[in-house]
Amino acid sequence: MSTNRKHELLYFDGPGRAETIRICLHAGGVDFTDTRFQGKDWPSIKPTTPLGSVPVLKVDGVSHCQSVSLARYAGKLGGFYPLENHLEALIVDEAMDSMNELMAAAPQNSDETELLKLRKEFQEGAMTKYATFLEGLIQSNGGTGFVSTPSIADLTLWGGTVKGVASGDWTGIDSDFFDKYEGIIATVASIEKNEKVVAYYASLGK
Repeated sequence: MSTNRKHELLYFDGPGRAETIRICLHAGGVDFTDTRFQGKDWPSIKPTTPLGSVPVLKVDGVSHCQSVSLARYAGKLGGFYPLENHLEALIVDEAMDSMNELMAAAPQNSDETELLKLRKEFQEGAMTKYATFLEGLIQSNGGTGFVSTPSIADLTLWGGTVKGVASGDWTGIDSDFFDKYEGIIATVASIEKNEKVVAYYASLGK
């Protein structure tokens, strides 16, 4: 589903909360400007955003925010969101909101020793609770994917959650934390090979 509207996506120069949006816009044939910036530039950019956060998607010059809302919008354009099956749309939203809560709940602390302690407690408590819930949704769908077709939830699980943990970006969280969740691992393996995902990275020369 292409659109003639002008799109510009604003985010840090990394995947994070914007990668799902980028993939979906590309999959939808949307000619968008992928504006990336470095962390040092954030203090000057932050006041220009609606709520002091990114990603921000400008559509015909109007700024829109909230990563899950933007992913849902892009997902509809790119074929990664259930348009007709309202129950499946509910499940995708349920998974997206759960992952968003999980990322937001990760403890932060400037003291490294205290951070590691808090992250260990987080992994054993909230993170295990959310992972078990997400695994249950996937198993209810047959063991791969949250719903019958690839979705923004699959993309976000892969790029925004599992990949970050596996790479060690989540300080204090075991990099193999998700390995014991068969459905999560199967979903990640499947979406990584999705032809639209492969095409997006090929367009970047990766």
